[in-house]
Amino acid sequence: MTGAPVQVDAAVLERLAAGSLVLAAGAAESAFRVALDWARASVAAHGPVRLLAPDDLSGLRLCVTVTLVGSSAALAEQLPTGAETVRAVRALERLLGARADAVVALNTAGENALLSVAAAADCGLPLVDGDGCGRVLPLLEQSTFTLAGVAAAPLALATPSGDVVVVESAGGRVEDLVRPLVPAAGGWAVAVCYAMPGDVLAGSVVPGTVGRAIRAGSARPGNLFAPWSPRRLCRGRITAVEHPVATEDDPYGYGPPEPDGPTGPGSAPSWPALPSRPTSVLIAETEGIGRHFRLEAHNEVLLALADGAPVAAAPDQILILSASADRRVLDVERAVPGVEVEVVVIAAAPAWQTPEGRRLARTGAVDTHGTQEEPW
Repeated sequence: MTGAPVQVDAAVLERLAAGSLVLAAGAAESAFRVALDWARASVAAHGPVRLLAPDDLSGLRLCVTVTLVGSSAALAEQLPTGAETVRAVRALERLLGARADAVVALNTAGENALLSVAAAADCGLPLVDGDGCGRVLPLLEQSTFTLAGVAAAPLALATPSGDVVVVESAGGRVEDLVRPLVPAAGGWAVAVCYAMPGDVLAGSVVPGTVGRAIRAGSARPGNLFAPWSPRRLCRGRITAVEHPVATEDDPYGYGPPEPDGPTGPGSAPSWPALPSRPTSVLIAETEGIGRHFRLEAHNEVLLALADGAPVAAAPDQILILSASADRRVLDVERAVPGVEVEVVVIAAAPAWQTPEGRRLARTGAVDTHGTQEEPW
């Protein structure tokens, strides 16, 4: 953790907050302010949060992962009481019969980065300088912890209404069980999941992500992305945004369901687990050799083509940035023709570069049936 702060105090929290927004496409400002106020209040009440490097996790019996589930926009409508993180952590501790020794974020983008600080402060625990993604992915089970064989369940959900729900699940069904609970919870909940010993966490966490966000929050406006060393693909103008045709039987335009279902041959057919709908963004390059780019997206950009040839693909993070001075990440759902943009790529952590990692990042499913990998 060279060069990183050893604790998150009030001043460092502000830098972390600024840096956590750099990769958070579509972050709702009102929800982010709620999460920041929550973290500020927790640090003010309980003092600075100690940061633990992954190398310092040996010997810890139980580390737990914290994340927001549901709609971040709902966080601004159904305000937290501030007790949700403690109630969720304590519920999981009761189930497991052990006290937590440290907290780690599922990802360190937007509200999640701040929620992890609040959880650590409220529970009197250190925060690990790392997370379970190294980037942002939409599903609970899309994590490097899953790739290391650590199950998301059992997990505890705490709602702003005071409810606590504990979910125990067979592999691969956590998302199916948790997602229907969220609307009844008021649109969002705190989930505490991926319980594991420190030695296991040290081998599966993406290290240094908290420190990286803090450095980004300290950088000059034109240098915000420097901690991630992005690779530039193009600068150009969006010429079209396309969506597949929706039908009554296929309201999101996914196309035919997977014939063998999510658990392999013989299981029920299903559509992809990823929420949202597929989107294609067409960009005409205005600098360089005038190439035509096509970005294929589903929640995030999964594939970038230049004149029909693949030039980048998930699990690397492909970002559409505003060409204005702030270089903010544009949410795919907000892409509109005529906007000047820059497209950059941030390399994913090594765990995502395996066949299993690529499949999990792109589809939300772990390849356990020898499925042939896509050529891109």
